Amino acid sequence: MISDKNYKIYKILSKKNNIILFNALYYGIEASRESYKKLGINRRSFYYSLKELKENSMVTKIDGKYVLTRFGYFIYSIQEKMNMWIEKDKEISELTQLLSNNNGEELSFLLLKDLEEIVGLSNFEPVKVYTEWSSLASDLALLVKAKKSIKIATRYSEPVIVNYLYEAIRNNVKVEAISDKRVVGLRVSTLPFMNSNNTIILLLKEMLKNPNLKMKAAEVPFSFIIVDKEEVGIEIPNSFGENDLLVAFRFKSPTLAGKLNNIFQRLLENSEKDPIYDLILKEVDFK
Repeated sequence: MISDKNYKIYKILSKKNNIILFNALYYGIEASRESYKKLGINRRSFYYSLKELKENSMVTKIDGKYVLTRFGYFIYSIQEKMNMWIEKDKEISELTQLLSNNNGEELSFLLLKDLEEIVGLSNFEPVKVYTEWSSLASDLALLVKAKKSIKIATRYSEPVIVNYLYEAIRNNVKVEAISDKRVVGLRVSTLPFMNSNNTIILLLKEMLKNPNLKMKAAEVPFSFIIVDKEEVGIEIPNSFGENDLLVAFRFKSPTLAGKLNNIFQRLLENSEKDPIYDLILKEVDFK
């Protein structure tokens, strides 16, 4: 049964001006003529929407800027997750059938050669397939073996990722990370529940102060990683299953690494500063 509070939130966010302003508040905005002009909202509607969002604990004011509260970031992450489900109109059934017979095994040499011809790549080394997050996470130790660089665009926010990237940075590996905005919103919403001595908080503090790490936030369509410009991992997401991961591949191909690097650079061009910097280093508390 839906509660009165839930109904009120749904009703507020069903209004066009409210949802436009709510989404714009992700990185914070000032209450100014320039802001509501940019959003295409008139002054009266802008301030009325802001009032409704504030009265329902979704927006707060920090340092002269209006931003989402912890609750607001949580609602934002749910909304983005729902959008992802709506946009994906079908699963890759043929691939699912293939993997059902080859779970966790290397793809055949024949299939590998076909892939080379189809996508115009070469110099593939054996591919590893993952159909469960647990098996992929256990293999993340490979990240620690990176010698020079790691570029990762991820839809996930898992402690195991933080730990492995931490080890890589300690080994003087240059790490560039782009987190999906949905993940950032969820991560931000959970941080206030952790105390300052939490292991993840302490690791993040140390990592964010290290010049070897650069972190951004953007809309990441699928997760991938590039290690030392030659080894890659690519995720095919599954929005309709119980788990987000449908399948992931890991293989060695400098050519594919180069193509993924181009995608990474495009994501960087459309990225924003990850709010985690201010939350961890400045210890801002959203209440």
